[in-house]
Amino acid sequence: MKVPSVTCGTHGKQPQTFVCVHIIDSLKKGEPVGFWWSRGPDGVWDAVCDQCNSLAQAAFDRLGPDNIGVICLGCFEDAAALNEVELE
Repeated sequence: MKVPSVTCGTHGKQPQTFVCVHIIDSLKKGEPVGFWWSRGPDGVWDAVCDQCNSLAQAAFDRLGPDNIGVICLGCFEDAAALNEVELE
């Protein structure tokens, strides 16, 4: 299965990834907030910050879709590096 792509102003056309809005904000501010990532069987990468990771699944789900944003894989890698996390 091919992962859909997005066009990023910094990295160009890249596979899309999903992250919590706190990670998006951390990229803008240059401040680490934690980076708990996974890659699904469909090849899609996702990550949440320390705060979101500490929530029970039901509490996280109650935050709703506005808590998740799409960024390109290049930005995802930048966010991982900002948080000193190594991706596989």
